Amino acid sequence: MDEYLAFAQDLARQGGKLIKDNFENNLEIELKADHTPVTQVDKQINQMVIEAIQKSYPEHGVLGEEASIGSEREELQWLCDPLDGTKAFIMGIPVSTFILGLSKAGQILLAVVYDPFQDKLYHAVKGKGAFCNDRPIHVNQETLQSGGYVIVSESSFQFAKPIAATGAQIELVPAAGYRAMVLAAGRCSAALQGHAGIYDVGPASLIVEEAGGQVTDLCGAALRYDQPLTNGIILSNGVCHDELVAIVAHTE
Repeated sequence: MDEYLAFAQDLARQGGKLIKDNFENNLEIELKADHTPVTQVDKQINQMVIEAIQKSYPEHGVLGEEASIGSEREELQWLCDPLDGTKAFIMGIPVSTFILGLSKAGQILLAVVYDPFQDKLYHAVKGKGAFCNDRPIHVNQETLQSGGYVIVSESSFQFAKPIAATGAQIELVPAAGYRAMVLAAGRCSAALQGHAGIYDVGPASLIVEEAGGQVTDLCGAALRYDQPLTNGIILSNGVCHDELVAIVAHTE
């Protein structure tokens, strides 16, 4: 895994540089079929990743948010969100990250998330812990009742009120990768999304789990990252996970 990790970290640095270099520049913005925006920067980074993997590991597949290669039957698949947090990027909010993970049989083997604005390179290899700039990171142990921070997305905002009723502090934060790394670094207790993609939360989930956290869908079921995620996601410190699943189940 060391070779793959070094490869992924190098791509993360390259992708992050493109994100930062193009921040607040004039952007070519298009709407995809699902009405979400994409810029030329998303596409450029995604293509860079494809070309690098084709050159170094032609037997691997790539599942990228903007473009993919392969038959999806390759034993090893790279999952890539080249610019997670595109809306924030367009609005000049510096929370976008580069996300890349290597998967086998629907499970993430290694992952990198790079925040170029703070120069924070997060990584994890399954079974070996989570790190930020090569320093170990861990989730916190705060409960909802003790005022633990819970991050919600636009698609999970309906859960904010009942979660806040427990005593938790609620914050709406953009960008899935950024939210997950705030959790992995111990700065919040949980993050929820009503809609989630394998490209961003797949790799990010490994870093959360290796930091000591827990990740399931909104019903508490385990996730696979070789198929669409149809029931949202809860990422937590593990301490408050079951309580959040119960809250979601009782929220209309």
